[in-house]
Amino acid sequence: MAVVTTAPNGDLPCATPQDVTFDEIVSGTGRAAEIGLGTAVAPSITLVPRRKLTAPRERTLIAQILYHLGNLVSTLAFALFLFLAVGPHLFPYQTMTMLTGSMAPTIEPGDVAVDSRVSVYDLRPGDIITYHIPVEDNRIVSHRIVSVTPEPDGSVTVQTKGDANPGNDPWVANFAGGTAWRVDTVIPKIGQGIRFLRQPGVAEVARFAAPALLVAITLPAIWRPTRRRRTDPDPHDVQYRNSPFAPGSRK
Repeated sequence: MAVVTTAPNGDLPCATPQDVTFDEIVSGTGRAAEIGLGTAVAPSITLVPRRKLTAPRERTLIAQILYHLGNLVSTLAFALFLFLAVGPHLFPYQTMTMLTGSMAPTIEPGDVAVDSRVSVYDLRPGDIITYHIPVEDNRIVSHRIVSVTPEPDGSVTVQTKGDANPGNDPWVANFAGGTAWRVDTVIPKIGQGIRFLRQPGVAEVARFAAPALLVAITLPAIWRPTRRRRTDPDPHDVQYRNSPFAPGSRK
């Protein structure tokens, strides 16, 4: 686009307004070209191309498999945590990890027994129940009922036995009404981690190792140095500063 300015007749060198037409001034031809009207030296501007963004690398097949596998493992671990730790507080069931082989092969060490609450009057021989033994340290066991004996006071006495044990348990358990926990389902092997942590010495190490690991993961994220701001000039700023239209330019 040409910018045309008007001037008094005396300012037009070697010509008068009658000698030069408006179209000649706009197009820079004829008499206007001879006296230098309507033409201008095109400024020399070097255009700097914008820096191209590096295209992200395409994920290899192995990377995609590892990515989806990691998501699957994380999801399963979270679901297992909800099932073992949260579910028993929200729903009418409890879980118990078998630590010994007293019920093998029905319940192997590392298997998780899922119990539901039933009336003690519904207990029958052959049922597997989870209860506190009435002797020694009152530990919890899951053993099979051998016999059920109703007592005159309305309570129920049961004799139990571990499937892998040669004889009946050396105690009897008395339930004075109410409910008992009966094993309904056995999920194999998912309690191996819990069984490992229950081993002598491992729990003590895990008690100190878990907080240390958490700190080691958290601190780098907190103290990660901020990314330095780029000092390289913007190509467009260079282009603008080198142009004849920049403030203070003498071009």
